[in-house]
Amino acid sequence: MVLKKIICVWMFLFLATGVASAEGKKKIFAEFVSYHKSVDAAKVGLNDDIWKSIPSSRLPLQRQFLVFPKPMDVGVKEMSVQSFNDGKYITFRLSWKDSTQNTGPKLMDFSDGAALQFPVNKKPLPEYFMGEEKRPVHILHWKAWRSRDKQEGFQTVKSAYPNMTVDMYNFDYKVKGVGTEKTQAEKDIFTPGKAAGNPLSFDHKEIIEELNSEGAGTLKSKNIENTSGDAEWKDGQWTVIFRRPLTVSDPLSARFVAGEKMPVAFSVWEGERRESAGRKAVSPAWAEVKVE
Repeated sequence: MVLKKIICVWMFLFLATGVASAEGKKKIFAEFVSYHKSVDAAKVGLNDDIWKSIPSSRLPLQRQFLVFPKPMDVGVKEMSVQSFNDGKYITFRLSWKDSTQNTGPKLMDFSDGAALQFPVNKKPLPEYFMGEEKRPVHILHWKAWRSRDKQEGFQTVKSAYPNMTVDMYNFDYKVKGVGTEKTQAEKDIFTPGKAAGNPLSFDHKEIIEELNSEGAGTLKSKNIENTSGDAEWKDGQWTVIFRRPLTVSDPLSARFVAGEKMPVAFSVWEGERRESAGRKAVSPAWAEVKVE
């Protein structure tokens, strides 16, 4: 009986210690460095010479398997990341193989995309997958169709289907007269996405969207544009740059501090495989970037 009690107490202490350890330090699967360089990180280009001096880290990706919709498999299973900062701005350069370029915006077209995720607060560190209640994450989301908007102008139904035929759009009359002249705001009432305030229905200055999340199903656009970017698809590979200040006034944005490590997670969507929303490739856990 005494031996049985001793074993039970030992098992309890073992399990309790394991739980406390797991809660106190979440798994970090990879580390890389954001090197300090005397180069303007706010204006660096995709193929500037500075990238030749920045080491590249290869990071594994896996299918998202925690919430629906779950992919059976994903096309992108590895990506490369580089980073540097100039003391005011930090930039990340991501690259991965993708044999097809998918930029939308037609019906049933799916866009290529990528995202960076950071905790708003590192202590306590939220779950790496979309954060958790009262422990939000800050997400920087690039989609290929936004790059197309920037290069060719905002994509609309008319640009997606240039040869379509319609009788008439509201307030889009060929013959002008009394009652036909309307403001853009009045016209937008009859465009459901704009009338509802859907951020996807409006043109944007930057190709990177900023969002917050406190768990799956809670994603919200921040409607601010502190992050700039550029993207290029060439020879079967995407290269995307994310540039942003080390710190901003928004309380729900990530802040980077020289000499400290920042947890970061990654996601990639391959449009050719119809990946969207939860159907994506993700990091297996938090990685960490040390800011020099």
